Amino acid sequence: MKRVLITGAAGNLGRKLTNHLQGRYDLRLLDRKIGDYAEVYRVDLALWDPTWVQYFSDVDTVVHLAANPNPMPPWAELLESNMDTVVNVFNAAAQKGVKRVIYASSNHAMGQYKDIPEPARLTTTTPPRPGTSVIRNGEELTTLPYGAMKLIGERIGKGFADAYGMEVIAVRIGWVQFGTNHASDIPAEREEWYRLMWLSDRDFCNLMERGIEADLGNTRFAVVNGMSNNTGMRWDIDYTKALLGYAPQDNVKG
Repeated sequence: MKRVLITGAAGNLGRKLTNHLQGRYDLRLLDRKIGDYAEVYRVDLALWDPTWVQYFSDVDTVVHLAANPNPMPPWAELLESNMDTVVNVFNAAAQKGVKRVIYASSNHAMGQYKDIPEPARLTTTTPPRPGTSVIRNGEELTTLPYGAMKLIGERIGKGFADAYGMEVIAVRIGWVQFGTNHASDIPAEREEWYRLMWLSDRDFCNLMERGIEADLGNTRFAVVNGMSNNTGMRWDIDYTKALLGYAPQDNVKG
């Protein structure tokens, strides 16, 4: 049985993945908050500590989900949770000889394409344009830090893959709603850009499991898009399917 360490295990994505993998993998769960998961080790990954580094021993794959999920804070509010944590997790994985790290990147690494119609397909070789835009009081606001930090995290992963020979998969995760996450739960007024990057719980869990199990051949570092099989979306998931054997089952349009 493979041993899989999940950071952010008590969060939205972590809970969904833990429930999916439970009983089929030897799970080691880390988070700053335990919640109602008695088996979660409480650690602050933003602060380097040899005590929690020991949890990375004898681990086959790390799934790094721990982060501040709010895409709107300024740089200063994301430095520890979304940058220091990334560096520390990759360092711990390298020190303990972890074979593979799956890094939760984000669609926000390409967020500025929301208002740019070209190219028609967003592949993982399309030049990145990080950004997040929201409508508040009728005004569109754009911020860069969240998406930029996710992009930087991808490049940190590449550096560790090159230096230590570990396999790193950076998944640009689409839109996974908190709690219940069915297409029917999406508000009708939600912008098409967000609707079409929807990722169902079933497809999210399948994607992460394929990241754990797939034979990457000679590939040491890869960036993949992570969306459901949504009709009409600009996000290209052909490479995700080919590299990982990802087979999304859900479509936001039914």
